Amino acid sequence: MQVRSKRQPWSPEDKIALAKHYPDTDNATLAKIFRRSLSSIKNEAVNQELKKSASYMEKNKPGQFRAGQTSWNKGKRHPSTGRSRETQFRKGQRPHNWVPVGTERVTDGYLQRKVSDTGDARQDWRYLHHLAWEEVSGKPIPPGHAVAFIDGDESNIDPSNLELITREELMRRNSYHTNLPPEYAPIIQLRGVLTRKINKRTRDHEESNRRSP
Repeated sequence: MQVRSKRQPWSPEDKIALAKHYPDTDNATLAKIFRRSLSSIKNEAVNQELKKSASYMEKNKPGQFRAGQTSWNKGKRHPSTGRSRETQFRKGQRPHNWVPVGTERVTDGYLQRKVSDTGDARQDWRYLHHLAWEEVSGKPIPPGHAVAFIDGDESNIDPSNLELITREELMRRNSYHTNLPPEYAPIIQLRGVLTRKINKRTRDHEESNRRSP
């Protein structure tokens, strides 16, 4: 079972995808697509010197944080005062919300399972649809790819409902649902189903021809 490192590096494919979509996509959506924290998105944007587009900035309300803007207290230590030292966690002490390995939860609509107990949530919790895909495929999810739900139901983690797609394809699908009216969603989903069936029949036909004498 693959376990993410504490600081998951950005693959070249993800960097290219972020640079392409960062100017016109909000950071919360990017964080969900890339399965990263908002700070990770912001830090990589700063590293690549990415900026939001003028049209995107016009939609934002004045006074909110801008891309690349640093909080006034970033990197500053906060000394313990008063009785705060008495309530600090001691080494080996578990927080009140600790749960054992194997516990499942729902985060942003996706099912997760605790697979380790290092104290780092990004490492300890894995998405169930990732685990299901890796168990069937026998290999980890390759860089620059994501596991998507064929029927759009994020609770349906049956392997037959999962497909491996590139981050670029995931971006396109999310852009469809974000920018088009709701009534177009069923059409887009139907188009995806038909495309997958056509591709499968094509692959089956090619495989059959190769096996024929």
